[in-house]
Amino acid sequence: MAARNYSDRTLKLLWGRAGGRCAMPECRVELLADATTYDPIVVIGEIAHIAAAQNGGPRADQAMPAAQRNDYDNLILLCQNCHAVIDGQPGTFTVERVKQIKADHELWVRASLPERGRSVTGWSVLCLRGDHPIDLGTVTAALSPDYIAGEPQTLRVPGETDDWQAVDTAIASCVAELMAGADAFDFRLAVFPLAPVSACLSLGFQLTNRPHLRLFQFHRDDRTWVWQRQDPPPRNIEVTGLEEEDRDCNEVAFVFHLSAIVADAAIADTPAAGARRVNIRVPEPSTAWLQHPEQLKELASAARRAFESALRLFPAAAHWHLFYAGPAPAAIAIGQQVNPTMCPPVQLYEFRMRETPPYRSSICLGARPA
Repeated sequence: MAARNYSDRTLKLLWGRAGGRCAMPECRVELLADATTYDPIVVIGEIAHIAAAQNGGPRADQAMPAAQRNDYDNLILLCQNCHAVIDGQPGTFTVERVKQIKADHELWVRASLPERGRSVTGWSVLCLRGDHPIDLGTVTAALSPDYIAGEPQTLRVPGETDDWQAVDTAIASCVAELMAGADAFDFRLAVFPLAPVSACLSLGFQLTNRPHLRLFQFHRDDRTWVWQRQDPPPRNIEVTGLEEEDRDCNEVAFVFHLSAIVADAAIADTPAAGARRVNIRVPEPSTAWLQHPEQLKELASAARRAFESALRLFPAAAHWHLFYAGPAPAAIAIGQQVNPTMCPPVQLYEFRMRETPPYRSSICLGARPA
């Protein structure tokens, strides 16, 4: 028998989000029998593993670390009968199906028992994904105690696409559909992005001036969208290339170094090779840079100031370029800062390591109709 080391937080999440009921949709029996005059409360619920606690168990994943097996994301609350059914029929109740049962049940709890299972704040949800699916259960956990209002929307952008015009059009259509009939300044949208950066920048551009927007970062080590740091790190974004005016400059390239350094050589063979360079960077670019939502606010502010300064210092620049190495939600935050009525068209570039040149033109934000 594997040790059951459930943290207090895991137990609270599991029981709270399940509403104290079995997660199977045809059952949903209450898992606590109330106390009587003579007897105490009886717990009739069982904590079941989605991927087995032991290597020989149902739906076992031998590569899964022991700590992860007893984590909230790998657990589901069931009655004894339903627990026996899903473990006795692992071919029918696969990992993916059990995760979906759990996610659907938690959504049902929030919709059916609002006074017990959710806050008063609902958010429309958009999952902007690449080639890999996004687990709705982890989305629900990250949004808590707020809840998903309506049906979550998913937009898929293939990782190797070259039809960027179609991607840009699909994003614009998706935003229009989400916003249909809503008050533009009261509409609440939570975005969970795991997609090519050009798509994220385009989405941000479509969401310019949307005040109620929550962006989430997927933390791969913990397999969660929940923000990890309690306190924001020190402010440390540096902007260079805006020290002097150049009224003859006709092109500007904004280069964001957040998760990695964008090498000069990678830009040399692009249409932006001769453009005035503006660098926005952190001291030590890393894939672990983004740990707190306050960093998104700092980055958005730095990007907005850089764009406004460029308009003032380089008034003849009729075309901008944008190169980006950083996390997906930060790209959305940057895209929001491109003012569609004041900024010139902004050419985006997508990075593909195995291609030459590695940066290829993708979407042009604010492009004038042909």
